[in-house]
Amino acid sequence: MVALPSMAHVVAWFGWGNGPGAIAAVSAVLTVVVLLAPVVAGLILFGLERLQVALIGSLNRDLAYFFVNFVTFPGTFVHEMSHLIFAVITGAEVNEVCMFENDGGRLGHISYRTRGPWFMEATQHSLTAVAPTVVGFALGYVLLKYIFAGAHSVWAYVGLWYLVISLIDHSTMSNSDLEHYFQGVWIFILPVFLVFFGLGYWG
Repeated sequence: MVALPSMAHVVAWFGWGNGPGAIAAVSAVLTVVVLLAPVVAGLILFGLERLQVALIGSLNRDLAYFFVNFVTFPGTFVHEMSHLIFAVITGAEVNEVCMFENDGGRLGHISYRTRGPWFMEATQHSLTAVAPTVVGFALGYVLLKYIFAGAHSVWAYVGLWYLVISLIDHSTMSNSDLEHYFQGVWIFILPVFLVFFGLGYWG
């Protein structure tokens, strides 16, 4: 496992000094990086999905969209279940869950209503929105570790890589997810900044 550098090493790497001002500046940069990381990760996965469409589409474009949208259904299931689980955990009220549909480009959806104080509503929006990317990357990491950990049968490899591809195709955030993420992610700016600053100042 790769060891993460200490905050002191990160601050030193920036070369801005080691005083409170430098630590605060580095903490601000890291806060932005952490909060935008799921969006960037989602864009990378979206790029991989478009690459699939281009490759398969060179043979048949309808087949390409059928494969990405429907053959990789397990990814849709993980996507919607991630929304559902994070919505429930954060206290949102889930009104509707649909795992499979073909309506206006949607492959599935959940409908939820935020509740509680304003900071809880912001938390529910952001974490529910980002859930598919977080869960997708986590499951993908576990699957890839298992794939490369040892020898498997041919059919096992086929099944495992099928699941990985399914996650790639459906772990991005939709436009609605992005809207909800930025609607609530601001609630984490100060806590994340303070964590980094504390690690740099007292760590």
